[in-house]
Amino acid sequence: MRQNEFVRKGKEHFETVILPKLRLISEQVVNNMMIFIEGSVAYGFCDEQSDIDLDYYIDMDIDEDIRQSIRELFTGETYWYQGVRVSYGFSGAYWKFDLLMNDEMDRFWNEFDPYALNNIMRAIPVWDPKGSLALSQKKVECYPDEIKKKIIRGLWVTINDSGQYNFCEALKRNNIIEGRIYQYRAIEAMLRLVYVLNNQYFYPTKWLSAGLVNLQKDFGLRDALDKIAVSHCEEDDYKEFMKVHENMKQFMIKHDSIELECIDNYSMVFQKPFHIFSTF
Repeated sequence: MRQNEFVRKGKEHFETVILPKLRLISEQVVNNMMIFIEGSVAYGFCDEQSDIDLDYYIDMDIDEDIRQSIRELFTGETYWYQGVRVSYGFSGAYWKFDLLMNDEMDRFWNEFDPYALNNIMRAIPVWDPKGSLALSQKKVECYPDEIKKKIIRGLWVTINDSGQYNFCEALKRNNIIEGRIYQYRAIEAMLRLVYVLNNQYFYPTKWLSAGLVNLQKDFGLRDALDKIAVSHCEEDDYKEFMKVHENMKQFMIKHDSIELECIDNYSMVFQKPFHIFSTF
């Protein structure tokens, strides 16, 4: 219910505050413009700390002076609407809508950002007379097979190198701080991988664990995280981590998620294309 209320406020804010000012700048631009809600409201995770993130994309060539006027409208002030802050985004550039609209899919997948993909798929349209958002979502509804394998290989490297190996090695040396760094680096990669193995895009880090409740299969990760959160024993944390590791490993073997030699020996990943990234 809270999500619906935030969406309603976002739409009302656009219609009453932003749209009239846009029409004064250019009616033609308004007819070729997409406004959408992204972030925690679109994810359904909004709470009393959340704001309403509005972003926009213009599907036409326009003069720079017009573009600057629109940019100033969206960046010049922070508005409050019915007690909720409304903030503005990246004017479409971050999401690479130009590439999607022009069907430059090879370039899009060469430059993609997983955070942007998740936002595109979960975005809620506020103003979209041309149906651009639905078209974009259709084009990126899932990773191409080889892109997906690159991501799985990269996450598996981090899970194993940081978690299975370096977390354990740090504990042997009683390097607790370094061990924790490796532990949570590996857990973040594991949290990302669980979404990919469920054929979903993962959230930015702030919402990674919140989305687990919506997954069909979590490989025991939710239970492990609950135990790790209250644990005061790094060795026990490692055991919980490795239980999830084994569950993921068996699933990937069964479903041929990546090559068997890469699953069994993560160093083999370095002989194949893989993708390691850091996002929000």
